[in-house]
Amino acid sequence: MNNLLDIKHLSKNYNSLNGEVEAIQNLSLSIKDGEFLCIIGPSGCGKSTILNILAGLDMDYKGQVIYKEGITSSYMTQEDALFPWLSVFDNACIGLKIQNKLTEESKCYVHYLLDKYGLKDFKNTKITNLSGGMRQRVALIRTIATKPKLVFLDEPFSALDYVSRLKVSDDIYSILKEEGITCIMVTHDIAEAITLSDRVVVLSKRPSKIKHIYDINLSDKSTPINNRKSVEFGKYYELLWRDIDDNE
Repeated sequence: MNNLLDIKHLSKNYNSLNGEVEAIQNLSLSIKDGEFLCIIGPSGCGKSTILNILAGLDMDYKGQVIYKEGITSSYMTQEDALFPWLSVFDNACIGLKIQNKLTEESKCYVHYLLDKYGLKDFKNTKITNLSGGMRQRVALIRTIATKPKLVFLDEPFSALDYVSRLKVSDDIYSILKEEGITCIMVTHDIAEAITLSDRVVVLSKRPSKIKHIYDINLSDKSTPINNRKSVEFGKYYELLWRDIDDNE
């Protein structure tokens, strides 16, 4: 696979009341075309900071973030950030409006995505009338409506209860794979990382460095829920847990 994104010697410092703090230290990583990569690590290690830098939301860093030519990206935050006074369809079109790409063709694509992923009968429904899982599906469709090649997800299931998290992780994984979109996701949930990912990057405590990168090879790999039944799941869970626990 070709690399969509290369990160070379990424470092970041920021100022606090106690002086300068080193947040990220000499981090290098390549993102492969078509993969689902999860980043995990102890609380406060800088996972979201790294995602903000890669997404172009934070330009105050040292090192290089090199995109393959022509690659576009989109970002989905922890909160769904949907507008309660708008319909499902109008919320799904927000990204296109912001980028000045709302055309009849792009509207048709939004209709196609909503129809394909179980929201056909809810297009004119207000967001406030949807379940948490359905809201996340709308948020993801808004994210991919601009046809990005790479999507950043910052703990997208954190506001959901356990059962909803499982169901929505299946939904989002299936949508991204079906649409051929590469994904980098930050999560604190080890099981989530194992069952969604092709690779898991484990970060150290601050200053954040790459501690290990694991290729996740599961027997009969399919959806995240089914992947929890894999015979290798427990082995990976123990390895990742030990890595993060050693950081504390």
